[in-house]
Amino acid sequence: MFWKAKHPVEPSKVDDVTETFIAIIDRTQATIQFELDGTIIDANANLLRATGYTLDELVGKHHSMFVDPGFAKTPAYAQFWERLGQGEILDDIYPRIAKDGSTVWMQAAYAPVFAADGTPTRVIKIATDITDRQSDIAEIAVGLEEMSNKTLSHRIAVSKHNDLAKLGTAFNLAQEQLSSALDIAKDVSSGVEQTADDLSQASGALAQRTETQAATLEETAAALEEMSATVQATVGSTKDVERAAKAATATAETGGKVVDNAVNAMSLIEKSSHDIARIISVMEEIAFQTNLLALNAGVEAARAGDAGRGFAVVASEVRALAQRASESAGEIKTLISGSSEHVASGVELVGRAGKELSNIISSVSQISSNISDIANTTTEQATALTEINTGLSQLDQVTQQNTAMVAETSAAGQTLAKDAKHLTEVLSDFQTHIDGYAAPQISMDSPERLSA
Repeated sequence: MFWKAKHPVEPSKVDDVTETFIAIIDRTQATIQFELDGTIIDANANLLRATGYTLDELVGKHHSMFVDPGFAKTPAYAQFWERLGQGEILDDIYPRIAKDGSTVWMQAAYAPVFAADGTPTRVIKIATDITDRQSDIAEIAVGLEEMSNKTLSHRIAVSKHNDLAKLGTAFNLAQEQLSSALDIAKDVSSGVEQTADDLSQASGALAQRTETQAATLEETAAALEEMSATVQATVGSTKDVERAAKAATATAETGGKVVDNAVNAMSLIEKSSHDIARIISVMEEIAFQTNLLALNAGVEAARAGDAGRGFAVVASEVRALAQRASESAGEIKTLISGSSEHVASGVELVGRAGKELSNIISSVSQISSNISDIANTTTEQATALTEINTGLSQLDQVTQQNTAMVAETSAAGQTLAKDAKHLTEVLSDFQTHIDGYAAPQISMDSPERLSA
């Protein structure tokens, strides 16, 4: 209609070309003509076939018969015709109501026809019936809506239009893959939820056991600390006993030396007693010889008569003196003999005392050595207990830290279980298995879709 030749063409040829264009359009497109107010003037066979009307049923009727009654009352519909009356061309995809009430989708252009003075005289609509295409698009939209509603089991029929067929195939494949992925995710989520529950329970039990272990370790550390203090006190007492034992050993050794000196002195006394006894024996022998000489002197004095009377008196006195000396020597000898016996007995007793004291010294030395060993062992035990106590203190600190970590792990496990449960609930909202589920269809005739 608005075609203009680039080069001069004979009028007859222009008419031929125009008629050819009109014939092609009439043969391939649905056309309808309106007054500027929307009253129907004429329509071709393609439009009649698409809407189901006859030409007589359309001529003289208003365009509003093709639109939703609610939309026909809106300002937007009035503006639609106003714009056309002002010479504006409008093209879009329009839903139109057929005679049987179904919706026919048109890819259409509304174009005014101008008079020689440039004023619009009527409106021609040239359209293509794209109902099948829109139906396929609507089915894809339904599938997307089902997907948004978490229904992954919905599948759409593949369109006969290549571009929509690719889109439908891609949609079905995406649904299949997403469904499979979510099936796996559901299984994994269930497993994670179960594992998280088990982990939470195990962590709780471990936390309780760790707390008990920490309390036991704390009590053990306290008891060990008391034991360590007791052992330290024992070490001190053992050191005192060791010093006392060493002092006793030194005293016993000194006593042993004194006894040895006493034994030596008694031996010297015994020797002196023997010497005195020998001297007394010599004295007795001298007294005997003196007495014998006095006796002989008396005999000789008797023989001398009166001349030897004085000598006889002297001899008698000497003999008496010798007699007394002999008696005294006998008494001394008796005393010396008794003393020697006592000294010998004392020497024997002191010797025995020395031997016993030597044994005591040996025993005390052994005791002192044993006490020294005990003191050393006790010191080593005290050192070991101190180290054990230090180790237990460190272990107690580590156990306390482990208790805190186990508590955190338990809390994390509970959080994980809660999140896994929530994830499972969320995933359970998705329908992933194809089991005869019928997805709701969006009506092609719904008022929201029947707008210009």
